[in-house]
Amino acid sequence: MILTSARLTLRAPEDHDIDWITAELQDLDIQRNTTVPSPYERRDAKHFVANTGNRDDNTTFVITTTSTGQRAGVISLHQHPKHAPSIGYWIGKSARGQGIATEAALRICRWGFEDLNLPIITWMARVGNEASRAVALKTGFRMEGTLRLRITSQGQLRDCWAGSLLPEELLPDSR
Repeated sequence: MILTSARLTLRAPEDHDIDWITAELQDLDIQRNTTVPSPYERRDAKHFVANTGNRDDNTTFVITTTSTGQRAGVISLHQHPKHAPSIGYWIGKSARGQGIATEAALRICRWGFEDLNLPIITWMARVGNEASRAVALKTGFRMEGTLRLRITSQGQLRDCWAGSLLPEELLPDSR
């Protein structure tokens, strides 16, 4: 599965992404603000790629710029059997501040609503992760509140912000 937007191509993680993922996830901001293992090791990236890449039901994508193929981050649309679908993403340091996360979030949510017929998509981020919150708001998510000790980050339960998005609330891509 490949998804495209005005500037981006979202594709499945592949073996050649392992070293890049390992390097990007040494960023302590990503470790602090996501649920990735901390410390993050190459074997974690190998496990991630083996369990998400090259599968028919893949809903995890490496975000690349279409014009250069440069990798920018990873985005997922997790479909849980007993819970509402949820979105998660991280952007590498060199790609931040360019609207890439917002464009990728708009594209994956549109895919979720239009092609997968999802009724809702949820979002959670560690309290204080203002960048993730800004992306969620620019995508159209409505903030629902703070959940206490609901996500694990760096081996500890942490408070998180929560939001949700219905199909009619998805904001149009401004590009």
